[in-house]
Amino acid sequence: MSATETTPGAGGRTPATDAFLTDLLTNQPVMYGPDPQIMADHRIAPCTERERHALGTVTDPNEIAIAQSRIEAILESAKDMLQQISAAPAAKWGDLTAGVYSREGDLALCTSSGVNIFSAAASPVPKFINRHWSGEPTVGVREGDVFYHNDAHYGGAHNPDHTLLLPLFWEGEQIAWLGTVIHEGENGAIDPGGFAPRATDPFGEGLRIPPMKIGEDYTLRRDVVNLFQNHVRDPLLWLIDIRSKLAATRNIEQRLHDFMAERSPELLIATLRSVLETTQAEVRRRIGLWPDGIYRAVHFGDCTLQEERLYKVAVEFEKRGERLVMRTHGTAPAIDRAMNSQAHSTKSLVGNEFMNFLFADLPRNAGFVSAIDFELEPGTMLSATKDHPTSLSMLSGFYLNTTVHTALTKALFSNPGVTEVIAPWYAMLPTLQYGGLTQHQQLTANISVELNAMGGGAHPDRDGEHAAAPFFATLADWGETEDRETEIPVLGLWRQIPPDNHGFGRRRGGASVEWAYALWGSALFAFMVTSTGARFPVTGGLFGGYGGGCTPLTVVRPEGGIEALRAWLAEGAPGLVYDAAAMVADQPIPGTYEVTNPARPAAPIPEGEIWIQRIGGGGGYGDPLERDPADVLTDLGQGLISAEVARGVYHVVFDADTLVLDAPATAAARAAEREARLARGLPYDDFIAAWRRDAPPEGVPYLGSWEWPPEPAA
Repeated sequence: MSATETTPGAGGRTPATDAFLTDLLTNQPVMYGPDPQIMADHRIAPCTERERHALGTVTDPNEIAIAQSRIEAILESAKDMLQQISAAPAAKWGDLTAGVYSREGDLALCTSSGVNIFSAAASPVPKFINRHWSGEPTVGVREGDVFYHNDAHYGGAHNPDHTLLLPLFWEGEQIAWLGTVIHEGENGAIDPGGFAPRATDPFGEGLRIPPMKIGEDYTLRRDVVNLFQNHVRDPLLWLIDIRSKLAATRNIEQRLHDFMAERSPELLIATLRSVLETTQAEVRRRIGLWPDGIYRAVHFGDCTLQEERLYKVAVEFEKRGERLVMRTHGTAPAIDRAMNSQAHSTKSLVGNEFMNFLFADLPRNAGFVSAIDFELEPGTMLSATKDHPTSLSMLSGFYLNTTVHTALTKALFSNPGVTEVIAPWYAMLPTLQYGGLTQHQQLTANISVELNAMGGGAHPDRDGEHAAAPFFATLADWGETEDRETEIPVLGLWRQIPPDNHGFGRRRGGASVEWAYALWGSALFAFMVTSTGARFPVTGGLFGGYGGGCTPLTVVRPEGGIEALRAWLAEGAPGLVYDAAAMVADQPIPGTYEVTNPARPAAPIPEGEIWIQRIGGGGGYGDPLERDPADVLTDLGQGLISAEVARGVYHVVFDADTLVLDAPATAAARAAEREARLARGLPYDDFIAAWRRDAPPEGVPYLGSWEWPPEPAA
């Protein structure tokens, strides 16, 4: 320092201290919160001069096609590696992804398996780093830097999803961003396992990490990782999976270095830009084939995590030419519950519908969402602010999926042959969440993955797939019961497909499983379920098909606790029937039997307590009276439906002992039901007059608008 800088002036101040105080008082912002401009802009960034130059060097378009295929193979390999070495239960069974972002931050290529929602939701994170940290003297972006993030208000779907990012350099120039994302689960929230049903603001949702540097020269800052670990219930999981994500992302980096050395960085840059632009253009072209019009759908949830309350999710799509606009007018307002979804997550869920159900042949990237326009009503559950809790954003988001699927199907039905129309997929998460001390004396908290056994929707020409996969990760698995019993203190009593657990129709939806776990081997353990659908079905049907059934939680508390359960099992579990409804009816083990809403915050339970929960099935397609009676009896024989459904819904007459069809009686029963429908029917205006209400039913707590569209002009 010079003498001037070190010599005190009046009051002991120096020019250096004056500069420090001036910077302290005037440097803005006080905190780098979520960037509103980045979060609101879902378009892919404009083509840069660097990208235009790279595109100009590619003379043969086949080069880009080959390069794209090679990059996708690199990503799939890295995702498989990550799935094998990670610790999070969800990651082991497919709730993760690996991707390459453009230098500007748009996710250009990612794995076709894994979670496709990340394809659009993840892009704001590197864009934030580019804007706020790359030129910041104390941060910067250099080769070997390791960035981390989980706060969904800066990007991503919800706080349990954790992203690790590396900048990809070549000869001193940053070429792209590389990243891996895992649903880690445990996050230090007020409730264990990553979800926080009791949170009423973001501060109850656990550790929230904005995009930040956690390592340099490919080396993690151990003090930073230690800080994270001090905020969570399972510090070992965090250490393993941060290292796992770094290893997998470095694997991508090394193989892309090999690619650039063999080909060129120009080809990599050109490929990433090309795939973004061509995906966006192709989505718009295919939308242009649909009939112009306005397509609407509405769905309702029945629980806000802490109370039973009906809430509305409303969607409108307006299609004109190649432009598709999504609106959400009338949707329930954002509330002080963790089920709110941010606008960027809402947009990503719409993109997921296109990626997984409409245009699944296109590469997964940010071009899908960029091709669609959004006019989201502010202040709703689908456009929450940074002041709202969102760790369970998938609750409103999953209802959004059903609503979006139904609305878009109306457009697709008028355009046969372009995209297959199917009924809605089941979309909710009635799976076991837990926390506490395991049978191995280890502290843990996370989520089981039975939710990955969601039932598929019915097709026009065939039935839906049983226990297929979640709609957001269609190649995910739901694991083995033995793994659960090995890792956490539970005893699996059953996990199988129960009867009537799907939507009925000319083509039935795919059924899903019911799981039953008893706490076994720990005196300090909590169970939790964060789901809805006990009173109002999650899944709707299509074109006359039934929606899926309701899925309440059943809790059995054996009289005498764990000792009574052990004694009952030692006797061969007399009366055990592998079905919650039959268990409640027969009560084979003395105790209390409770059927309740599946929104239960974490609480320690006594060893021996049994929780039984269904994963819902897909929606049905078409009129059940049109289903082939032989298929109905096959379903009955396989235990997929009950005799009551065969007779009362499908109107099939059969011998109860032999299941032999009585064809004439069936034809007569169906004809009688059609006549009864005509007798019950009313002219449209009369039906509306009798059905319409100007206010919600008295005594039903309700969230959302109750507006009716204006009557058409005469």
